Amino acid sequence: MNPVNNPKSKYYVPTERRAIVTLDGKRAQIIGWSNDFATVTQLPDGKVSAEFAWTTVEHVIKNSNGEFNA
Repeated sequence: MNPVNNPKSKYYVPTERRAIVTLDGKRAQIIGWSNDFATVTQLPDGKVSAEFAWTTVEHVIKNSNGEFNA
């Protein structure tokens, strides 16, 4: 199980916190929960995306209001 999905992990991020993110200032979503790296992709078309380590995802969500930069 990915550490972001495991409530017992120090990297756990509640689902409601994962849903509200941006990538380069545009609304985005995090996908690839079972992968080694997270993919943050802009909505609605997903033409712009970037991969991040799960520890980076956890840090950005908790400390930078979910504002990712590619």
